[in-house]
Amino acid sequence: MGTPSVPSQATPDAVTWHLHRHREILREHAGIRDLFGPDPTTAAWTVALVAVQLGLGVWVARKPLWVLLALSVTVGAVIAHALGVLIHEASHNLVFRRAWRNKALAILANVAHGAPAAIEFRHQHLLHHKYLGEAGDPEGRDTQAPTRKEVDVVGHSGVRKLLSFTLGRFFYRARPANAVPHDRWLYGNIAVCLLVDALLVATTGFRPLAYLLLSALLAFGPHVLGARRVAEHLTVRRGQPTNSYYGPLNRVSFDVGYHVEHHDFPAVPWRRMRRLRAMAHGHYEGLATVRSWPRLMDAYFYDARLSVAQYTGLSTEFLEEVFRKS
Repeated sequence: MGTPSVPSQATPDAVTWHLHRHREILREHAGIRDLFGPDPTTAAWTVALVAVQLGLGVWVARKPLWVLLALSVTVGAVIAHALGVLIHEASHNLVFRRAWRNKALAILANVAHGAPAAIEFRHQHLLHHKYLGEAGDPEGRDTQAPTRKEVDVVGHSGVRKLLSFTLGRFFYRARPANAVPHDRWLYGNIAVCLLVDALLVATTGFRPLAYLLLSALLAFGPHVLGARRVAEHLTVRRGQPTNSYYGPLNRVSFDVGYHVEHHDFPAVPWRRMRRLRAMAHGHYEGLATVRSWPRLMDAYFYDARLSVAQYTGLSTEFLEEVFRKS
């Protein structure tokens, strides 16, 4: 973790924490406003990665099963995770100026995951920003926060943490406040993904679809890149609801590790995040950081002091000592 500088006090409202930072940083660095706005180059990355992922799926159709598994863990999960980050960019309308174009691009990126999720993610992620830290049940509106049922069932067990982290999204019902509108975009997302899945199966068999689904499951589950889900809002230091990661895995993740920066300035696209931090480095250098996603993943599953409950807005236990040497 980085050098402590945040005062030891009760954790403030997470949204207010970021809002105050946003205003203070802009007062000192007005030029940061020039970083706001969409970056259309993200669309080129999206098209290229979708083409590569689908191409690999078709290629693996005639290969032994071990090749499919190895490719999913190594290359497939990395691409699936990267496409997830680009869906995240589109969810904030950071690719095009018009919302419908961002939604359409997100659906395109989503076809390489095998299962429809882009429009649902868009709705829930924007709620996450608006209500960060509102983690109560059933009224909590932070869609990323674990539910009370998940906290009670998982506890500190390594096996249950692994199972919940990998498969929990399929079993834990969302809070009523997180319900996704059933509009044409949601149905369009489902229809497009199912159509692509059907075409793959009809022309090349089930293995390409299996490759896409397994790659996506790993990318946002038990994989070094999946550790990002834990790192972003793990309660590490008193008074800091969000954490950043500045390690090398950002190079294959479109700088998604710059998470404090993202919550401070969600209108800044991924390609300008490093410039944002450089311009306002004094506001970021003293914060606690997650230095290694792989080490965090190892600690999360094997250290009994860590649990799914240690999410901002839920936890009263601060874990800086656990990670002091990581």
